Amino acid sequence: MLKLALSPFSWLYSIVVYLRNKAFDLGWFSSKRFSVSTLVVGNLSFGGTGKTPMILWLIKEVFNAKKVVVLSRGYGRKSVGFKWVKSESIPEEVGDEPLQIFNSSSQLPVAVCEDRRLGIERIVSDLSPEIILLDDAFQHRKVSAKANILLTTYLNPFFNDCYFPKGKLRDHKTQANRADIIVVTKCPVDLTKEEAKVIKNRISKWSSASVFFATLQYPTLNVETLNSLKYTRNLLITGIADATPLESYLLDLDISFDHLRFKDHHAYQASDFSNLNSYDRILTTAKDKVKLEAVIPNQFIEVIEVEHSICFDQKEALVKLILGKTFDEIN
Repeated sequence: MLKLALSPFSWLYSIVVYLRNKAFDLGWFSSKRFSVSTLVVGNLSFGGTGKTPMILWLIKEVFNAKKVVVLSRGYGRKSVGFKWVKSESIPEEVGDEPLQIFNSSSQLPVAVCEDRRLGIERIVSDLSPEIILLDDAFQHRKVSAKANILLTTYLNPFFNDCYFPKGKLRDHKTQANRADIIVVTKCPVDLTKEEAKVIKNRISKWSSASVFFATLQYPTLNVETLNSLKYTRNLLITGIADATPLESYLLDLDISFDHLRFKDHHAYQASDFSNLNSYDRILTTAKDKVKLEAVIPNQFIEVIEVEHSICFDQKEALVKLILGKTFDEIN
């Protein structure tokens, strides 16, 4: 009933975003391409597709020999303008995900700026990088990137989703055709090639991009750590768009836990927690840790890391394709 009531608003929203994109397509709104290589990682929906793990995967697996800088809007920060993320930065200043990327990538240069054009100009002036990774900038069409990677999830692919507020789509489905590469994320580990072919065919109606598939890969715990977690009182704290894969990972290992769920990008406060002393260990994500450690510094926090794993032995093909799109490299 609620979705039915929201349908007219979703229809209006889809018209607005369609017209906005059309204005860029027709040149009524300007887009700027920079001489430095730029690669966008984005989606068509509101959160939960794995953009931050994809940025970290690109840094590690694709551009590890390049001079890379990450530029993000810094969603949720209370500051404005251009800022470099530093070791002493706090989430309120630069946002939780940029700080996570900075901490997870050996302090690789990360900057935040709501105006991506201004951000790119400042980065080029300060560091002269070989490539800038634009986090969550698919809708920021004032910048014409060298290449675009679009993420969509296995359980809620963009072609099945509805427009906001009825669904999670924040951009028009037709914009999938601007992508050079589409990665279907959070796939089951037993995804078959036949099922992948069906999904590719559905995507092909909206985009001619090359399509790849990825699962979320959590760490393999040693026996000592696993036994420790099985016999302790664990509290899982998450403020992410979709904690289901993390829950499934822990349950598959027979690790019991209570779960405190918060909205995505939640700004933790001490008042959010009342009985932490009844738990032996706090389990959380790398994204949440950068905010939790300032609120509950005396608690033992165990971070469950996650990364993308490319399906069907297509990792090398994907790496070559990305390099070819961003640097015209053919290996």
